[in-house]
Amino acid sequence: MQTLNKVIIVIFFSFMVGIVSSCKKNDTGGTAEIHAMVFHGTTPMIGTATLYVKFNSKSQPSNPTTNFDLKLTGEPDDNHVHIEALRPGNYYCYVEAFDSLAMKPVHGGVAVAIKWSERSSTKEVELQTTY
Repeated sequence: MQTLNKVIIVIFFSFMVGIVSSCKKNDTGGTAEIHAMVFHGTTPMIGTATLYVKFNSKSQPSNPTTNFDLKLTGEPDDNHVHIEALRPGNYYCYVEAFDSLAMKPVHGGVAVAIKWSERSSTKEVELQTTY
């Protein structure tokens, strides 16, 4: 009887490990979207944004322009970048742009969490940049 209980426990834990490890997070292939709007103060950064996304991160990587999982460019006539087909999880978004009024490059970043309840929605995020 002791052996049967041990076998059942081992099977149960193996099943649970399989379930937990098969749940994909922090990656593409889902239905969530981040709509990142890029600003420098109140000025929208139109057509100049390059967005770097790091999966499974709540803080900025040491070098976000080389240590990233996804790179996107902004709309040529607007100040936003769409990050599509995301799964629930944590993402760090880092943006580089050019402020044509000040004639200087700007950059900034923000951590974004997509909850399970937001897995099929669009999340609006404002990215503020600095010099």
